Amino acid sequence: MPFRDNLQPDTRYLTDGSLFHGYFYQYGDIWLAITFWCTVVTTISYLISGFVASFVLKKSKFSPFIPIFTAMYGMAIGICYGGISALILSAIYVSGSFLLSWYQGIICGVGLALLHLLFAFTQGKLQV
Repeated sequence: MPFRDNLQPDTRYLTDGSLFHGYFYQYGDIWLAITFWCTVVTTISYLISGFVASFVLKKSKFSPFIPIFTAMYGMAIGICYGGISALILSAIYVSGSFLLSWYQGIICGVGLALLHLLFAFTQGKLQV
């Protein structure tokens, strides 16, 4: 069935550098590009916050492990949050017959990660 083939992401994009050039037009490829970049940015930001927390809590015996755990947590959040958001964006692009260029995938992934970080770090201020 051609529709089922359209849903399977082509993972060659991750290994041959195709995430940095070209266009994505299949549902799975658009989903993979946006989820990948959202996961990368979220993991890096949580890793940096883990290093800051490790430096602040340097007298603790668990301080060397804090960046590892925060990076894993950031990766899980990036996959879940980016994956769900990428499902919606992929459906919009495919149903509208739009092409997603490589830099739009990066912008969408980074934008989703920044939106999540904004909500995560201003949670106390946004409460009613």
